[in-house]
Amino acid sequence: MTTQVWVDGVFTGAVYALVALSLAIVFQPTGVMNFAQGEALVLGAVVGYQVVTLTGWGWPAAVLVTVLAAVLMGIATERMIMLPVRRSGSRHAWIVATLAAALIFQALFTLRYYDVDALRPDPIIAGGFDLFGDPVSWQQVLAVAVAVAVMAGYDAFLRRTAYGRAIRAASHDSDTAVLLGVPVQRIVVLSFVIATLICAVAGLLAGPVLFIGPAAGLIFTIKGFTAAVIGGVGSPRGALAGGMIVGLLDAVVRNLVNATAGNLVAFVLLGLILVVFPSGLFGKRTEAL
Repeated sequence: MTTQVWVDGVFTGAVYALVALSLAIVFQPTGVMNFAQGEALVLGAVVGYQVVTLTGWGWPAAVLVTVLAAVLMGIATERMIMLPVRRSGSRHAWIVATLAAALIFQALFTLRYYDVDALRPDPIIAGGFDLFGDPVSWQQVLAVAVAVAVMAGYDAFLRRTAYGRAIRAASHDSDTAVLLGVPVQRIVVLSFVIATLICAVAGLLAGPVLFIGPAAGLIFTIKGFTAAVIGGVGSPRGALAGGMIVGLLDAVVRNLVNATAGNLVAFVLLGLILVVFPSGLFGKRTEAL
């Protein structure tokens, strides 16, 4: 097995880890698993393709547009999901709301880029180097470095800032947090915005290397969800570990067998880990609702 397989596994694992972390960020204060999260990753790829490849404005402009677009998408997603959840009073309304949001964004991307197979701009950093005789692109190294930095940064944000403590308080008991003066609604909106921004940056970094089509969001949501559950929902370290496990397994099995087998092995591992570790590898046990 070549070094390239392992490099690809680490790279895709970093992308899945960022999606997993984004899912956890929304889940903590809301209890909602946002199945529209992968559409934010497609947004990043869309912006990179549109701004860099079609418009030719360059990567600094693409980063700025990605930040602005992600903030707007995060606010819109929060309204599309949380408003019907609150009004319905059903504990399962979030499933329909998040899937509906995913389909809406997917339709918008597909209508605009229906003739584009892959949203693939030029890399942020061109070129690469050889590792044990196999090529490694600087774009892959950048994506992994950013993923690790984001994980460490968000972990420090949760532990050392007032907003981080507020998010933890809201995730533990939102009603009590409100009584203690925690602005839970603001925390919820902020969580959607941060999660969308992280996923959009992941798409911006992955677009030049991975195959990201206009309708690929749900695929990345599923892989990110698998990584989040394996690692333990709510744990940045768990998101990174789960992402790497899914990415490496996927790459190795794809190389040895085929793509379908790679997906199957990841989901079988998910089932086994949930039997042995119901809260994931790094998750904390919680009471059932």
